[in-house]
Amino acid sequence: MKHLLCTLAIVTTFFALIASVYPRPVFAQTTRTTALPTTRPSTSTTTKLAPVQGEVLLEASASADASMSAATASPSAQQVEQIIQDKKDKDITETSGVQKSKLVSFLDEHPVAALSWHNVLQHGIRGAIDRGLPANIVVLIILFPIITAVISASRHLIGLQGFGIYIPAVLSVAFASTGISTGVVVFTAVLLATMLLRAPLQKLKLQYLPRTALLLWGVSLFILCLLILASYTGFNTFLTLNIFPLLIIILLIENFMETQLSSTRNQAFQLTIETLLIATVCSLLIGWEPLQKAVLLNPELTVIGVALFNILTGKYSGLRLLEYIRFRSIMEQ
Repeated sequence: MKHLLCTLAIVTTFFALIASVYPRPVFAQTTRTTALPTTRPSTSTTTKLAPVQGEVLLEASASADASMSAATASPSAQQVEQIIQDKKDKDITETSGVQKSKLVSFLDEHPVAALSWHNVLQHGIRGAIDRGLPANIVVLIILFPIITAVISASRHLIGLQGFGIYIPAVLSVAFASTGISTGVVVFTAVLLATMLLRAPLQKLKLQYLPRTALLLWGVSLFILCLLILASYTGFNTFLTLNIFPLLIIILLIENFMETQLSSTRNQAFQLTIETLLIATVCSLLIGWEPLQKAVLLNPELTVIGVALFNILTGKYSGLRLLEYIRFRSIMEQ
């Protein structure tokens, strides 16, 4: 008896679903109301016309439903596309954005003088840009030594340590592509995943390379879940992430692990905060449009100036700024 009732319930539900998907046709009434009063069609003609009109009505209703669903779905899709396009226009690392056109227009507005010993690099850069080399790539290559000089100065003149010089420099370029807020969130997520996976991996007692590969597996899965969650919760900024800065942040895990193994938790936390601070400042410098135009217009002066600055920084052997603040009371005595 129970099986019979279950079967009846399933059959009833099936037919109810069929009735809801395919509603009752109304073309029979339509044929009656649209019939001409003077000439009444025959029964065979009416039976032939009714299904045809019914099919037309069903097709019209289906197309109307499709257009309504497209109209409801299009605003969110258009919003995401607009956000992606705006991000590409502002991204200095994109070779097809508006930033490239701005730099090219800036060069056109400031023609170079005749070829001489002090503007050979300018002529070479302008000729390469005229032949298809993206102007923003040239700017990034010139700006990168400035970024590394700022990082070395923050260590030797100010006293900020961070994770060396490589990680802050690479993070600054990644932040310039992803945006500072989004990049910091991804960086924090990578650190959190690394800290969560560190203890289980130590219990497995694996060799170094398999352990690092398994750590990258876990972090990649964690970032994938984060991106899926962001797409469902409406955080459209994460949908505009480029794959290369994302991979750069993920691949820095090995350096994080080495730093955590050679220092205490408080020291690792302090190094992380200082690295984020340095990378944020350098990312702002990369995205600063006056600096981009200045290095593009004066590449020789920029290259020579950065080299001299690094030499003077390396020659300095006094106290750093944070050490002056730390030992100020002792120095006053």
